[in-house]
Amino acid sequence: MKLRSFLLLASALLLAGACRTKPAAPAFEFDSSEATSRIATTGGDIAGYLENGVYIYKGIPYAKADRFMPAESVSWEGVRSCRAYGPTCPQGARTGWYNDEQAFSSAWNDGFPDEDCLRLNIWTPGIRDGKKRAVMVWLHGGGFHSGNGQEWPSYDGRALAGGHDVVVVTLNHRLNVLGHLDLSFFGEKYAASGNVGMMDIVKALEWVRDNIGNFGGDPDNVTIFGQSGGGGKVTTLMAMPSAKGLFKKAIVESGSITTVMDKKYSQRIGRYTVHNLGLSPMKADEITKVPYDRLLAACQQAVAQVREEAAKDGAVSSNFLLSILFGTEPTVDGTILPAQPGAPESMELSKDIPVIIGTTWNEFTVGQEDQMFKPLAIAQAKDRTAYGCAPVWMYRFDWESPVLDGHLGSSHCMEIPFVFDNVALHYTITGGAPEDIELGHRISRAWTNFAKTGDPQSEGLPAWPAYTTDKGETMIFNNVSEIQQTL
Repeated sequence: MKLRSFLLLASALLLAGACRTKPAAPAFEFDSSEATSRIATTGGDIAGYLENGVYIYKGIPYAKADRFMPAESVSWEGVRSCRAYGPTCPQGARTGWYNDEQAFSSAWNDGFPDEDCLRLNIWTPGIRDGKKRAVMVWLHGGGFHSGNGQEWPSYDGRALAGGHDVVVVTLNHRLNVLGHLDLSFFGEKYAASGNVGMMDIVKALEWVRDNIGNFGGDPDNVTIFGQSGGGGKVTTLMAMPSAKGLFKKAIVESGSITTVMDKKYSQRIGRYTVHNLGLSPMKADEITKVPYDRLLAACQQAVAQVREEAAKDGAVSSNFLLSILFGTEPTVDGTILPAQPGAPESMELSKDIPVIIGTTWNEFTVGQEDQMFKPLAIAQAKDRTAYGCAPVWMYRFDWESPVLDGHLGSSHCMEIPFVFDNVALHYTITGGAPEDIELGHRISRAWTNFAKTGDPQSEGLPAWPAYTTDKGETMIFNNVSEIQQTL
């Protein structure tokens, strides 16, 4: 009898277990209908899509431009579909594709090249909802010569927008010979040609100012942030009068620069490029019709020629980062860029801008502390603090990736998945472990808190004091973060 009762109870328990339903997986929300996402912009109506509570718009034209000319506003008829990334600026071949470990960990998306590349992408938690969210405009890396606004999985703005209630913008603009070939020697119409790549970014920020309110963003609370070359672009924008008032805060990640091209050398590169193409000064205008590959090759040859001449003059920086930027980068022309980014007059222009500045521990020297980016970052922090600018918060990212048996270390770009709260999404470079995902939550919260309030204090991190020249207070980001002095 006892055996029968036991068997009946066991059968009942097994049956109950078989009938019990598993917890339902979170519902996936997706809506690509025009009615859901249609929105007006100054150029015309656009449609995007809704994914898990985040409205997404990709490939929005913010301007158009003829080769070497400043960008102009653009418009269209009807409703433009903005659901896929737009063209990227043409550039040289990415040699990293031939390094299997780099290609695997970075998971690049180089898109498709076209000189008509002035596009931006938006992620927002709400449209036409009357809210004024902080806006974060990301400037991609690659020096001033390569890269794009969607090249890493980490650049995806869904987690940052949806998880932190901000509006995220990424963009493409002109680079290399298209963005920074100084042809001003050949006439006034080319006066801006050496800086049109940076002027594109200003045009994008003007578009944000004029349109982001419809996307739930606050045009009076814009933060620009960027890494490597993107950090250099942030630093350059702080020295450009035309960008004044278009952003209120700035974040420079491994991209502090103090100098860019001197017009003496940038004009020479322009002249040599025309000569290398077999064009006489009287026929310099024909450069606008030269196929891109020929144009790039002629410019690269000219850069090599002028670099050698500048080195003899002692005009090439001893800092490796600044020396490799020599050539196709912004030019101090007295108007668009009146002075070098590190000059006192540039700091005066951006005196009211609070800034986060930092680097990774290794950058390009895995296994040891970096000496390429760190001195420039500390110099920028010290200079701004000594000048009496708005507060600076200094950081160093020490977390080391376990991917590829730890070969990546705390290398250049490693903080980006954490900044965007995309540690899980970009697992090929982070590994995606739970404790590292949590670190990403803490760091991205610091970035978005800074964008919202001008102060990067974040739950789960130590109190982060502003930088002072006598103590060098620096947030060391790791699974256990701490404040150190890094003078």
